[in-house]
Amino acid sequence: MKMDNFNNVVSINDISDIKKKFPILNKKIDGKSITYLDSAASSQKPQRVINDIKHTYENNYANVHRGIYKLSQIATDKYENSRRNIAKFLNANSSKEIIFTRGATEGINLVANSLADGIIKGTDEIIISTLEHHSNIIPWQVLAKKTGAKIVELKPDSKGNIALDDLKRYISNKTKIISLPHITNSIGSILPIEEICLYARQKGIITLVDGCQSAPHIEIDLKKIQPDFYVLSGHKIYGPSGIGVLYGKQEWLEKLNPYQTGGEMIDYVSIHKATFADIPNKFEAGTPNIVGAISLSSAIDFIKDIGINNITEHSRFLTKTLCERFRELNFIKIIGDPENRLGIVSFLVEGSHPHDVALLLDNRGISIRAGHHCAQPAMRHFNVDTTLRVSFGIYNNEEDIDNFIFNLKDIIKYF
Repeated sequence: MKMDNFNNVVSINDISDIKKKFPILNKKIDGKSITYLDSAASSQKPQRVINDIKHTYENNYANVHRGIYKLSQIATDKYENSRRNIAKFLNANSSKEIIFTRGATEGINLVANSLADGIIKGTDEIIISTLEHHSNIIPWQVLAKKTGAKIVELKPDSKGNIALDDLKRYISNKTKIISLPHITNSIGSILPIEEICLYARQKGIITLVDGCQSAPHIEIDLKKIQPDFYVLSGHKIYGPSGIGVLYGKQEWLEKLNPYQTGGEMIDYVSIHKATFADIPNKFEAGTPNIVGAISLSSAIDFIKDIGINNITEHSRFLTKTLCERFRELNFIKIIGDPENRLGIVSFLVEGSHPHDVALLLDNRGISIRAGHHCAQPAMRHFNVDTTLRVSFGIYNNEEDIDNFIFNLKDIIKYF
């Protein structure tokens, strides 16, 4: 999906009606209305998701699977219906390929730990990029330490672009895994994931895609992308925290040993041995986040009701508008200039520390992120320690940008 020159971008006209569906955005803090521009860290929740959480606890809660009584059967049906809804939303081949996790971090750790069990060897190489979130770095470091495998750093160009031709230069006959983001969390650059996964398949290389920043903004079609694994977090797509999704191709999930063991994921247990349940249960040890999984389905329905293509175009409009406004300000330095950027813009204010800027904006009701964004190698690539970051959700509009820019211009007098 190419979004480089922002041609034909449109905005959702009735965004004010959408914003009303998010109760926290209709509140005030210290008497100031909230302008929330930190959705890449975590999105706000629509009323329907909040209602679904409350309704489940009040009416349909019980432990899932194996319960003979009706309340457990109702909870189980809702839990498994959510799995089916998510599989359909992502265009997976089967709901068996959808594993509920605590988040994308656990999903990556699950894959890395399971691959360490006899799949990855000391002669293998693992490719990750400079622009990864730490959650897509450290699990592979642990895997490499366990197995003796080598991590290969895929470096972007000076603007933050990563192209397939760049990747090809890092691939060798030792390459076993490529693990990359669909959209980077530090600067919002979009990687050509479909092309990368196709090339990797042709070379027999395992692929994992971090979809945390893509799932809120663009269509995820797993039948087109065909990664071996794809992860996302519920709290970034208007769902609750503590729930995530790992997609894995059925043949891989059947091949891998479980990451955690205990109740639920077994078939037979004796004192001396056990056999495991079929997928997806094999990877869901213990009591799952039942309410989180059920209400994640409600968040998916919220996205579907608006239309993912409408959301994509709206995100393009906001990203384009903010970049244009920044380029009019001589005290702003945009970090990274990728050909394809969506939903996220990192920047610096001349003569100031990002934390000071964020604090002054917070005093005016504007929430933006300041820090290294769990992406220290990316920061070093751009020769900075920390940045400011604006990231958009479906509830943001041009008025939010206007308010942000107005206050940014005003606080510059303090530096």
